[in-house]
Amino acid sequence: MNKLQRIIATGLVAVPLVLGMPGCKKADNEPNTNQTRTEQVQEDNQLRNTVLSYLSEPKFSNSDFMEQITGTKAELQMLNLREGMVYLSIPERQFKKEALGELAVNPNLVEFGRTANGEFSGSRIELGDYVLKKPGNYFFRFPSNNFRVDKTDTVSIPYRSANYSLNMQELQDFVSNKSVFGGYLNADTGTDRYGRHQIIANHGAFVAKKGESSLERLVGPLTRNENTDEGKTQKLLDFVTEELKYDYSDANSSAEVLKRPNEVLMTGGSDCSGKVILYASLLEQTGVDYRLVYINEHITVAVEGDYGNRNGLNFNIGDTTYSIAETTARGFQIGRSRLTQNLGIEDIKYIQRPGEDSKIYDAKTGKALPFR
Repeated sequence: MNKLQRIIATGLVAVPLVLGMPGCKKADNEPNTNQTRTEQVQEDNQLRNTVLSYLSEPKFSNSDFMEQITGTKAELQMLNLREGMVYLSIPERQFKKEALGELAVNPNLVEFGRTANGEFSGSRIELGDYVLKKPGNYFFRFPSNNFRVDKTDTVSIPYRSANYSLNMQELQDFVSNKSVFGGYLNADTGTDRYGRHQIIANHGAFVAKKGESSLERLVGPLTRNENTDEGKTQKLLDFVTEELKYDYSDANSSAEVLKRPNEVLMTGGSDCSGKVILYASLLEQTGVDYRLVYINEHITVAVEGDYGNRNGLNFNIGDTTYSIAETTARGFQIGRSRLTQNLGIEDIKYIQRPGEDSKIYDAKTGKALPFR
């Protein structure tokens, strides 16, 4: 093969890597520590799967994720599920022998690639069936279940107004969907004139529940000087619109990309979908009432509160007034800012309040859409 192939896990789910084997059965008269050891192995493997998932899908994590969790400049080149192997590279000038101990539980299982001349570094390094063309780097592999993980690690992403940090348990809870509402991924809006079903993504399934600790730590400093719900809601919107970029690669993807809120923060931005999911997740931590508002090829948020209606973007559900809080317009002021693109209340097609088993309702008929 003339170039390195990438075999990666598509979508951030727990990658089914090789699990550790439980210990031997203890005699009845000895303390039964086997269960504890087995549980520890399972926990380590779950965390390892989470970490390798993010490493193999850099679109969902921060660029220095590997360095933060291993302390090395290594780069994951391939996660080969068939072989149960991880293939990595590391710059020759930044390589230290201690790096292997940071990356592998047992460094003796590490196998290095070589050039045709037997050198460890060069323009073409062969390792098994693969070739790395990356001069100035070492190329090596070891079993994926030998990848070292440390449950005390944390990941930190600095922003102008506050730092976002999460520990490994919080990261794992996001990937396992424990921290988000979850549910069906798609809702059926009906059929077109050809009888084909029209689908929208269920964004509410990705919104974080109230009490998610990493987001609570972020919301605190962002809203510390605000005493009203309206002030807190605007401050959180300022953070989303001004400090997280609009990611056109997400918007222009051939398939809709939905990120969990931690992934939006880890990558520094997203399209309207990711920004809405993040903003809704932050609002969940404050207790402010809100709705997800689905429009043709767009989604936004509406928040409860007294913001005025200078821009004509308020609407009522029963006796409650909601105002559009547009997450993709930099500096958007709720109740005041107007949008350059025409967006009126009449354009709202579907409304959702995220939660356990939440439904998406047709704004005109009030009927719930069936999930698929």
